Amino acid sequence: MSEEKCCSCCSTDSKDPVIGEYVCYCNHVTEQDIIEAIENGALTVKDVIDKTGAMKNSNCAVNNPKGVCCYSDIVYVFNKHMENTKL
Repeated sequence: MSEEKCCSCCSTDSKDPVIGEYVCYCNHVTEQDIIEAIENGALTVKDVIDKTGAMKNSNCAVNNPKGVCCYSDIVYVFNKHMENTKL
């Protein structure tokens, strides 16, 4: 996957997604928000980010309990739900 990363904090890629209350803590984006973005026409991770406002004004080291960028979690949730829509 060659999605362009959208924030400066994406230098650390987490291999183990841990989805809590939010997928993007900086902007309070939930898994349901991502699902709704897909249902409303988001076809790429960038579309999801644009539709949900995820990763805007990121301060992941402070806001995300994992202390890393949420990009890999957004990708994980996006892929999980895109696969479900193809079934």
